[in-house]
Amino acid sequence: MKYRLRISGRDAQNIKNHLFPGDQLEAVSIAMCGHHKGKEEFILCVHEVFNIPYEKCDRTPGYVHWQTETIIPFIEKAAKLGLSIVKLHSHPGGYDSFSELDDASDKKLFPSLYGWIDGEQPHASIVVLPNGRFFGRIVDSSGGFHVVDQIMIVGDTISIFNHIEEEVDQKVSLRNIQSFGPGTTRLLKNIAVGVVGASGTGSPILEQLSRLGVGELVIIDPDIIEDKNLNRILNSKKHHATQKVYKANMLKTSIEAMGFNTKVFSFTENLYDSRDAIDALIRCDVIFGCVDSIDGRHLLSQISTFYCIPYIDIGIKLEADGRGGINQINGAVHYIQPGGSSLLSRGVYSIQGLESATLKRENKEEYEKRLKEKYIVNIRVDSPAVISVNMFVSSFGVNDFLNRIHPYKGYNPSERAVTWLSLSEDMIFHDSDGTPDVYLGKKVGLGDYKPFLDIPGL
Repeated sequence: MKYRLRISGRDAQNIKNHLFPGDQLEAVSIAMCGHHKGKEEFILCVHEVFNIPYEKCDRTPGYVHWQTETIIPFIEKAAKLGLSIVKLHSHPGGYDSFSELDDASDKKLFPSLYGWIDGEQPHASIVVLPNGRFFGRIVDSSGGFHVVDQIMIVGDTISIFNHIEEEVDQKVSLRNIQSFGPGTTRLLKNIAVGVVGASGTGSPILEQLSRLGVGELVIIDPDIIEDKNLNRILNSKKHHATQKVYKANMLKTSIEAMGFNTKVFSFTENLYDSRDAIDALIRCDVIFGCVDSIDGRHLLSQISTFYCIPYIDIGIKLEADGRGGINQINGAVHYIQPGGSSLLSRGVYSIQGLESATLKRENKEEYEKRLKEKYIVNIRVDSPAVISVNMFVSSFGVNDFLNRIHPYKGYNPSERAVTWLSLSEDMIFHDSDGTPDVYLGKKVGLGDYKPFLDIPGL
Protein backbone atom coordinates (compact mmCIF):
# COMPACT_ATOMS: atom_id res chain seq x y z
CA MET A 1 0.00 0.00 0.00
CA LYS A 2 1.28 3.46 -0.92
CA TYR A 3 0.51 6.49 1.23
CA ARG A 4 0.03 10.09 0.16
CA LEU A 5 -0.72 13.35 2.00
CA ARG A 6 -2.26 16.50 0.51
CA ILE A 7 -2.37 19.93 2.14
CA SER A 8 -3.98 23.14 0.92
CA GLY A 9 -1.63 26.10 0.53
CA ARG A 10 -3.40 28.05 3.27
CA ASP A 11 -3.11 25.19 5.78
CA ALA A 12 0.52 24.57 4.82
CA GLN A 13 1.37 28.25 5.36
CA ASN A 14 -0.41 28.22 8.71
CA ILE A 15 1.62 25.18 9.75
CA LYS A 16 4.94 26.64 8.59
CA ASN A 17 4.28 29.96 10.32
CA HIS A 18 3.68 28.15 13.61
CA LEU A 19 6.55 25.67 13.29
CA PHE A 20 9.11 28.32 12.39
CA PRO A 21 8.43 31.44 14.49
CA GLY A 22 12.07 32.51 14.20
CA ASP A 23 13.37 31.30 17.55
CA GLN A 24 15.10 28.15 16.17
CA LEU A 25 13.15 25.94 18.58
CA GLU A 26 11.05 22.93 17.61
CA ALA A 27 7.27 23.29 17.59
CA VAL A 28 4.33 21.02 16.81
CA SER A 29 0.98 21.14 15.01
CA ILE A 30 -1.80 18.58 14.72
CA ALA A 31 -4.03 18.10 11.67
CA MET A 32 -7.19 16.06 11.18
CA CYS A 33 -7.53 14.58 7.72
CA GLY A 34 -10.16 13.11 5.50
CA HIS A 35 -9.04 10.17 3.43
CA HIS A 36 -9.57 8.03 0.36
CA LYS A 37 -8.68 4.36 0.22
CA GLY A 38 -7.94 3.06 -3.25
CA LYS A 39 -6.89 -0.40 -4.36
CA GLU A 40 -3.19 0.34 -4.04
CA GLU A 41 -2.93 3.58 -2.11
CA PHE A 42 -4.30 5.54 0.81
CA ILE A 43 -4.64 9.32 0.44
CA LEU A 44 -4.86 11.65 3.45
CA CYS A 45 -6.15 15.20 2.95
CA VAL A 46 -5.75 17.87 5.62
CA HIS A 47 -9.12 19.22 6.75
CA GLU A 48 -8.32 21.24 9.88
CA VAL A 49 -5.16 22.31 11.72
CA PHE A 50 -4.56 22.88 15.42
CA ASN A 51 -1.30 24.57 16.38
CA ILE A 52 -0.22 23.52 19.86
CA PRO A 53 0.51 26.72 21.84
CA TYR A 54 4.18 27.32 22.55
CA GLU A 55 3.44 27.80 26.24
CA LYS A 56 2.05 24.26 26.39
CA CYS A 57 5.37 22.86 25.17
CA ASP A 58 8.90 22.29 26.44
CA ARG A 59 10.85 23.44 23.37
CA THR A 60 14.54 23.10 22.47
CA PRO A 61 16.41 23.25 19.11
CA GLY A 62 16.33 19.44 18.93
CA TYR A 63 13.30 18.34 20.92
CA VAL A 64 9.75 19.35 21.71
CA HIS A 65 7.67 17.88 24.52
CA TRP A 66 4.01 18.84 24.66
CA GLN A 67 1.04 18.15 26.86
CA THR A 68 -1.12 15.61 25.04
CA GLU A 69 -4.22 16.64 26.99
CA THR A 70 -4.09 19.85 24.96
CA ILE A 71 -5.34 18.01 21.87
CA ILE A 72 -8.07 15.89 23.51
CA PRO A 73 -10.98 18.06 22.20
CA PHE A 74 -9.38 17.98 18.74
CA ILE A 75 -9.00 14.18 18.88
CA GLU A 76 -12.60 13.78 20.03
CA LYS A 77 -13.77 15.82 17.04
CA ALA A 78 -11.68 13.69 14.67
CA ALA A 79 -13.10 10.53 16.27
CA LYS A 80 -16.66 11.78 15.80
CA LEU A 81 -16.02 12.49 12.11
CA GLY A 82 -13.96 9.33 11.55
CA LEU A 83 -10.92 11.29 10.38
CA SER A 84 -7.19 10.60 10.60
CA ILE A 85 -4.67 12.48 12.74
CA VAL A 86 -1.36 13.81 11.45
CA LYS A 87 1.32 15.16 13.79
CA LEU A 88 3.67 17.73 12.23
CA HIS A 89 6.77 19.07 13.92
CA SER A 90 9.78 21.11 12.83
CA HIS A 91 13.47 20.37 12.58
CA PRO A 92 14.77 23.95 12.67
CA GLY A 93 18.34 22.76 12.19
CA GLY A 94 17.43 21.07 8.91
CA TYR A 95 17.98 17.45 10.02
CA ASP A 96 16.34 15.54 7.17
CA SER A 97 15.35 12.34 8.94
CA PHE A 98 13.42 11.16 11.98
CA SER A 99 15.53 11.17 15.12
CA GLU A 100 15.61 8.50 17.82
CA LEU A 101 13.63 10.87 20.01
CA ASP A 102 11.04 11.18 17.22
CA ASP A 103 10.83 7.37 17.04
CA ALA A 104 10.23 7.05 20.77
CA SER A 105 7.65 9.86 20.78
CA ASP A 106 5.68 8.39 17.84
CA LYS A 107 5.70 4.87 19.31
CA LYS A 108 4.18 6.32 22.48
CA LEU A 109 1.59 8.65 20.91
CA PHE A 110 0.13 6.80 17.95
CA PRO A 111 -1.06 3.51 19.51
CA SER A 112 -3.18 5.65 21.85
CA LEU A 113 -4.64 7.52 18.85
CA TYR A 114 -5.82 4.24 17.38
CA GLY A 115 -7.51 3.59 20.71
CA TRP A 116 -9.30 6.94 20.54
CA ILE A 117 -10.41 6.79 16.90
CA ASP A 118 -12.29 3.81 15.46
CA GLY A 119 -11.77 2.65 11.90
CA GLU A 120 -9.02 1.38 9.63
CA GLN A 121 -7.76 4.82 8.59
CA PRO A 122 -4.03 5.38 9.25
CA HIS A 123 -2.42 8.23 11.17
CA ALA A 124 0.85 9.92 10.24
CA SER A 125 3.87 11.78 11.56
CA ILE A 126 5.40 14.54 9.41
CA VAL A 127 8.61 16.55 9.68
CA VAL A 128 8.84 20.04 8.16
CA LEU A 129 12.25 21.54 7.31
CA PRO A 130 13.23 25.24 7.12
CA ASN A 131 13.56 25.00 3.32
CA GLY A 132 9.86 24.11 3.08
CA ARG A 133 10.28 20.41 2.45
CA PHE A 134 7.83 17.97 4.08
CA PHE A 135 8.52 14.26 4.63
CA GLY A 136 6.81 11.70 6.78
CA ARG A 137 5.63 8.26 7.72
CA ILE A 138 2.52 6.35 8.67
CA VAL A 139 2.64 4.98 12.21
CA ASP A 140 0.50 1.87 12.57
CA SER A 141 -1.38 0.71 15.66
CA SER A 142 1.57 -1.35 16.91
CA GLY A 143 4.07 1.48 16.45
CA GLY A 144 5.45 0.30 13.10
CA PHE A 145 6.62 2.85 10.50
CA HIS A 146 5.67 3.03 6.80
CA VAL A 147 6.97 5.78 4.54
CA VAL A 148 4.61 8.42 3.12
CA ASP A 149 5.36 8.14 -0.59
CA GLN A 150 4.17 11.58 -1.63
CA ILE A 151 3.26 14.89 0.03
CA MET A 152 1.60 17.59 -2.09
CA ILE A 153 0.95 21.20 -1.10
CA VAL A 154 -1.66 22.92 -3.26
CA GLY A 155 -1.50 26.71 -3.03
CA ASP A 156 -0.74 29.44 -5.55
CA THR A 157 2.07 27.09 -6.54
CA ILE A 158 2.07 23.30 -6.39
CA SER A 159 4.82 21.58 -4.39
CA ILE A 160 5.17 17.81 -4.66
CA PHE A 161 7.63 15.86 -2.50
CA ASN A 162 8.07 12.28 -3.72
CA HIS A 163 9.96 9.77 -1.59
CA ILE A 164 11.23 7.99 -4.72
CA GLU A 165 11.01 9.30 -8.29
CA GLU A 166 11.19 7.34 -11.52
CA GLU A 167 13.93 8.63 -13.82
CA VAL A 168 13.12 10.03 -17.27
CA ASP A 169 14.40 8.93 -20.66
CA GLN A 170 17.11 11.51 -21.40
CA LYS A 171 16.82 11.09 -25.17
CA VAL A 172 13.06 11.52 -25.33
CA SER A 173 12.94 14.37 -22.79
CA LEU A 174 16.09 16.29 -23.77
CA ARG A 175 14.33 19.47 -24.93
CA ASN A 176 12.02 19.50 -21.91
CA ILE A 177 15.04 19.08 -19.62
CA GLN A 178 16.80 21.97 -21.35
CA SER A 179 13.74 24.18 -20.84
CA PHE A 180 12.59 23.25 -17.34
CA GLY A 181 15.51 21.35 -15.84
CA PRO A 182 15.82 17.70 -14.80
CA GLY A 183 13.93 18.20 -11.52
CA THR A 184 10.73 19.45 -13.13
CA THR A 185 10.94 16.96 -15.98
CA ARG A 186 11.35 14.14 -13.46
CA LEU A 187 8.42 15.50 -11.45
CA LEU A 188 6.18 15.43 -14.54
CA LYS A 189 7.18 11.81 -15.12
CA ASN A 190 6.04 10.94 -11.60
CA ILE A 191 2.60 12.58 -11.50
CA ALA A 192 -0.86 11.77 -12.80
CA VAL A 193 -3.05 14.33 -14.55
CA GLY A 194 -6.76 13.97 -15.22
CA VAL A 195 -8.41 15.60 -18.24
CA VAL A 196 -12.21 15.70 -18.25
CA GLY A 197 -13.52 16.45 -21.72
CA ALA A 198 -11.55 15.13 -24.70
CA SER A 199 -12.75 17.35 -27.51
CA GLY A 200 -11.87 20.91 -28.58
CA THR A 201 -9.65 21.96 -25.66
CA GLY A 202 -9.14 18.56 -24.06
CA SER A 203 -7.36 16.93 -27.00
CA PRO A 204 -4.67 19.65 -27.40
CA ILE A 205 -4.13 19.66 -23.64
CA LEU A 206 -3.59 15.90 -23.73
CA GLU A 207 -1.21 16.28 -26.67
CA GLN A 208 0.89 18.81 -24.77
CA LEU A 209 0.91 16.89 -21.49
CA SER A 210 1.92 13.69 -23.27
CA ARG A 211 4.84 15.29 -25.08
CA LEU A 212 5.93 17.14 -21.93
CA GLY A 213 6.43 13.72 -20.35
CA VAL A 214 3.58 13.43 -17.82
CA GLY A 215 3.79 9.88 -16.54
CA GLU A 216 0.09 9.06 -16.18
CA LEU A 217 -3.03 10.47 -17.80
CA VAL A 218 -6.69 9.88 -17.02
CA ILE A 219 -9.10 10.77 -19.84
CA ILE A 220 -12.84 11.06 -19.24
CA ASP A 221 -15.39 11.74 -21.98
CA PRO A 222 -18.67 9.88 -22.71
CA ASP A 223 -19.01 10.92 -26.37
CA ILE A 224 -18.10 9.21 -29.63
CA ILE A 225 -16.30 10.90 -32.50
CA GLU A 226 -18.60 12.38 -35.14
CA ASP A 227 -17.87 14.05 -38.46
CA LYS A 228 -18.42 17.46 -36.88
CA ASN A 229 -15.58 16.75 -34.41
CA LEU A 230 -12.90 16.05 -37.01
CA ASN A 231 -12.00 19.73 -37.38
CA ARG A 232 -10.91 20.08 -33.77
CA ILE A 233 -9.92 16.77 -32.12
CA LEU A 234 -6.24 16.10 -32.66
CA ASN A 235 -5.40 12.75 -34.27
CA SER A 236 -9.05 12.04 -35.11
CA LYS A 237 -9.73 10.60 -38.56
CA LYS A 238 -12.71 9.86 -40.77
CA HIS A 239 -12.74 6.16 -39.89
CA HIS A 240 -13.05 7.03 -36.19
CA ALA A 241 -16.32 8.82 -36.93
CA THR A 242 -17.52 6.06 -39.24
CA GLN A 243 -16.79 3.39 -36.64
CA LYS A 244 -18.21 5.50 -33.79
CA VAL A 245 -15.04 5.32 -31.71
CA TYR A 246 -15.13 6.94 -28.28
CA LYS A 247 -13.06 10.13 -28.05
CA ALA A 248 -11.33 9.00 -24.87
CA ASN A 249 -10.36 5.63 -26.34
CA MET A 250 -9.04 7.14 -29.58
CA LEU A 251 -6.83 9.58 -27.66
CA LYS A 252 -5.59 6.79 -25.38
CA THR A 253 -4.48 4.81 -28.43
CA SER A 254 -2.87 7.89 -29.97
CA ILE A 255 -0.89 8.76 -26.83
CA GLU A 256 0.30 5.19 -26.32
CA ALA A 257 1.52 5.13 -29.93
CA MET A 258 3.88 8.06 -29.20
CA GLY A 259 6.19 5.61 -27.42
CA PHE A 260 6.79 7.65 -24.25
CA ASN A 261 5.54 4.81 -22.00
CA THR A 262 2.78 7.07 -20.68
CA LYS A 263 0.19 5.20 -18.64
CA VAL A 264 -3.24 6.13 -19.99
CA PHE A 265 -6.62 5.28 -18.49
CA SER A 266 -9.75 6.16 -20.46
CA PHE A 267 -13.34 6.30 -19.25
CA THR A 268 -16.27 6.55 -21.64
CA GLU A 269 -18.99 7.36 -19.12
CA ASN A 270 -20.37 10.63 -17.86
CA LEU A 271 -18.52 11.53 -14.67
CA TYR A 272 -21.80 11.61 -12.73
CA ASP A 273 -22.51 8.00 -13.77
CA SER A 274 -19.14 6.42 -13.02
CA ARG A 275 -17.68 6.06 -9.53
CA ASP A 276 -14.66 4.38 -11.14
CA ALA A 277 -13.98 7.52 -13.19
CA ILE A 278 -14.33 9.73 -10.11
CA ASP A 279 -11.98 7.46 -8.15
CA ALA A 280 -9.44 7.72 -10.99
CA LEU A 281 -9.62 11.53 -10.77
CA ILE A 282 -9.16 11.43 -7.00
CA ARG A 283 -5.86 9.64 -7.59
CA CYS A 284 -4.67 12.42 -9.92
CA ASP A 285 -2.30 15.16 -8.81
CA VAL A 286 -3.86 17.78 -11.12
CA ILE A 287 -7.21 18.02 -12.92
CA PHE A 288 -7.93 19.88 -16.16
CA GLY A 289 -11.61 20.59 -16.77
CA CYS A 290 -12.52 20.97 -20.45
CA VAL A 291 -16.29 20.78 -20.13
CA ASP A 292 -19.08 23.12 -21.17
CA SER A 293 -21.68 22.02 -18.63
CA ILE A 294 -22.30 23.85 -15.37
CA ASP A 295 -22.94 20.66 -13.40
CA GLY A 296 -19.71 19.16 -14.78
CA ARG A 297 -17.74 22.16 -13.54
CA HIS A 298 -19.49 21.95 -10.18
CA LEU A 299 -18.59 18.28 -9.74
CA LEU A 300 -14.93 18.97 -10.55
CA SER A 301 -14.92 21.83 -8.03
CA GLN A 302 -16.24 19.46 -5.36
CA ILE A 303 -13.59 16.83 -6.14
CA SER A 304 -10.88 19.50 -6.03
CA THR A 305 -12.05 20.70 -2.62
CA PHE A 306 -12.78 17.42 -0.86
CA TYR A 307 -9.51 15.82 -2.01
CA CYS A 308 -7.15 18.84 -2.14
CA ILE A 309 -6.42 18.64 -5.87
CA PRO A 310 -5.52 21.67 -8.02
CA TYR A 311 -8.10 22.22 -10.76
CA ILE A 312 -7.52 24.15 -13.98
CA ASP A 313 -10.70 25.06 -15.83
CA ILE A 314 -10.57 25.89 -19.54
CA GLY A 315 -13.41 27.85 -21.10
CA ILE A 316 -14.03 29.26 -24.59
CA LYS A 317 -16.91 31.35 -25.83
CA LEU A 318 -17.40 32.19 -29.50
CA GLU A 319 -20.45 34.24 -30.42
CA ALA A 320 -21.60 33.90 -34.01
CA ASP A 321 -23.28 36.84 -35.71
CA GLY A 322 -25.75 34.65 -37.61
CA ARG A 323 -24.35 35.69 -41.00
CA GLY A 324 -21.35 33.39 -41.16
CA GLY A 325 -19.12 35.58 -39.02
CA ILE A 326 -18.13 35.85 -35.36
CA ASN A 327 -18.79 38.77 -33.04
CA GLN A 328 -16.66 37.76 -30.05
CA ILE A 329 -13.88 35.24 -29.38
CA ASN A 330 -13.06 34.87 -25.69
CA GLY A 331 -11.24 32.33 -23.55
CA ALA A 332 -10.58 31.89 -19.85
CA VAL A 333 -8.17 29.85 -17.75
CA HIS A 334 -9.17 29.49 -14.09
CA TYR A 335 -6.79 28.05 -11.50
CA ILE A 336 -8.73 26.70 -8.53
CA GLN A 337 -7.02 25.75 -5.28
CA PRO A 338 -8.75 24.12 -2.28
CA GLY A 339 -9.81 26.72 0.25
CA GLY A 340 -9.68 29.58 -2.25
CA SER A 341 -12.33 31.14 -4.43
CA SER A 342 -14.39 28.91 -6.72
CA LEU A 343 -15.96 29.10 -10.16
CA LEU A 344 -19.24 29.78 -8.36
CA SER A 345 -17.86 32.62 -6.22
CA ARG A 346 -16.10 34.05 -9.29
CA GLY A 347 -19.43 34.21 -11.11
CA VAL A 348 -18.62 31.65 -13.80
CA TYR A 349 -21.95 30.01 -13.03
CA SER A 350 -24.85 30.60 -10.64
CA ILE A 351 -26.87 28.40 -8.30
CA GLN A 352 -29.86 28.86 -10.59
CA GLY A 353 -27.81 27.75 -13.57
CA LEU A 354 -26.54 24.74 -11.63
CA GLU A 355 -30.08 23.73 -10.72
CA SER A 356 -31.12 23.98 -14.37
CA ALA A 357 -28.15 21.95 -15.57
CA THR A 358 -28.80 19.27 -12.94
CA LEU A 359 -32.45 19.02 -13.94
CA LYS A 360 -31.48 18.74 -17.62
CA ARG A 361 -29.14 15.83 -16.83
CA GLU A 362 -31.49 14.01 -14.44
CA ASN A 363 -34.90 14.67 -16.04
CA LYS A 364 -34.70 16.09 -19.55
CA GLU A 365 -38.47 15.91 -20.10
CA GLU A 366 -39.17 17.98 -17.00
CA TYR A 367 -36.38 20.38 -17.99
CA GLU A 368 -37.94 21.00 -21.41
CA LYS A 369 -41.33 21.51 -19.79
CA ARG A 370 -40.05 24.09 -17.33
CA LEU A 371 -37.96 25.78 -19.99
CA LYS A 372 -41.04 26.20 -22.14
CA GLU A 373 -42.89 27.65 -19.16
CA LYS A 374 -39.91 30.01 -18.48
CA TYR A 375 -39.41 28.67 -14.95
CA ILE A 376 -35.72 27.88 -15.44
CA VAL A 377 -32.61 29.29 -17.08
CA ASN A 378 -31.98 28.26 -20.68
CA ILE A 379 -28.50 26.72 -20.56
CA ARG A 380 -28.29 25.65 -24.20
CA VAL A 381 -24.87 26.32 -25.68
CA ASP A 382 -24.34 26.43 -29.44
CA SER A 383 -21.03 28.01 -30.32
CA PRO A 384 -18.85 27.43 -33.37
CA ALA A 385 -15.58 25.61 -32.71
CA VAL A 386 -12.29 26.81 -34.16
CA ILE A 387 -9.18 24.71 -33.61
CA SER A 388 -6.78 27.67 -33.63
CA VAL A 389 -8.71 29.26 -30.75
CA ASN A 390 -8.92 25.97 -28.85
CA MET A 391 -5.19 25.40 -29.12
CA PHE A 392 -4.35 28.97 -28.15
CA VAL A 393 -6.38 28.89 -24.93
CA SER A 394 -5.35 25.31 -24.13
CA SER A 395 -1.70 26.30 -24.40
CA PHE A 396 -2.26 29.07 -21.84
CA GLY A 397 -3.76 26.47 -19.49
CA VAL A 398 -0.83 24.09 -19.80
CA ASN A 399 1.73 26.87 -19.39
CA ASP A 400 -0.11 28.12 -16.30
CA PHE A 401 0.14 24.61 -14.87
CA LEU A 402 3.87 24.49 -15.62
CA ASN A 403 4.34 27.84 -13.89
CA ARG A 404 2.58 26.48 -10.80
CA ILE A 405 4.98 23.54 -10.43
CA HIS A 406 8.06 25.43 -11.67
CA PRO A 407 7.60 29.23 -11.43
CA TYR A 408 9.47 30.55 -14.44
CA LYS A 409 7.48 33.68 -15.22
CA GLY A 410 8.36 37.06 -13.81
CA TYR A 411 5.30 37.55 -11.63
CA ASN A 412 3.72 36.20 -8.47
CA PRO A 413 1.36 33.32 -9.42
CA SER A 414 -1.08 34.46 -6.73
CA GLU A 415 -1.83 37.53 -8.86
CA ARG A 416 -3.02 35.47 -11.82
CA ALA A 417 -5.56 32.92 -10.69
CA VAL A 418 -7.64 33.88 -13.73
CA THR A 419 -6.47 34.68 -17.24
CA TRP A 420 -9.05 36.22 -19.56
CA LEU A 421 -8.21 36.08 -23.27
CA SER A 422 -10.00 38.29 -25.79
CA LEU A 423 -8.91 37.36 -29.29
CA SER A 424 -11.44 39.80 -30.71
CA GLU A 425 -9.76 42.73 -28.95
CA ASP A 426 -6.30 41.14 -28.90
CA MET A 427 -6.06 41.66 -25.13
CA ILE A 428 -5.19 39.57 -22.06
CA PHE A 429 -6.48 40.33 -18.57
CA HIS A 430 -5.61 38.75 -15.22
CA ASP A 431 -7.27 38.54 -11.83
CA SER A 432 -6.18 37.30 -8.40
CA ASP A 433 -7.80 34.46 -6.47
CA GLY A 434 -10.23 36.77 -4.71
CA THR A 435 -12.44 36.08 -1.71
CA PRO A 436 -12.51 32.40 -0.64
CA ASP A 437 -15.70 30.44 -1.18
CA VAL A 438 -17.14 30.28 2.35
CA TYR A 439 -19.20 27.14 1.71
CA LEU A 440 -16.45 25.12 0.05
CA GLY A 441 -13.91 26.32 2.59
CA LYS A 442 -15.64 24.17 5.20
CA LYS A 443 -15.29 21.08 3.02
CA VAL A 444 -11.56 21.16 2.26
CA GLY A 445 -9.90 17.80 2.80
CA LEU A 446 -12.98 15.88 3.95
CA GLY A 447 -12.23 13.06 1.50
CA ASP A 448 -14.76 10.21 1.40
CA TYR A 449 -16.93 11.84 4.06
CA LYS A 450 -20.64 11.18 3.56
CA PRO A 451 -22.70 12.34 1.76
CA PHE A 452 -20.14 11.74 -0.97
CA LEU A 453 -18.96 15.10 -2.37
CA ASP A 454 -22.10 16.67 -0.89
CA ILE A 455 -23.97 15.75 -4.06
CA PRO A 456 -27.15 13.67 -3.63
CA GLY A 457 -27.29 10.59 -5.83
CA LEU A 458 -23.54 10.02 -6.18
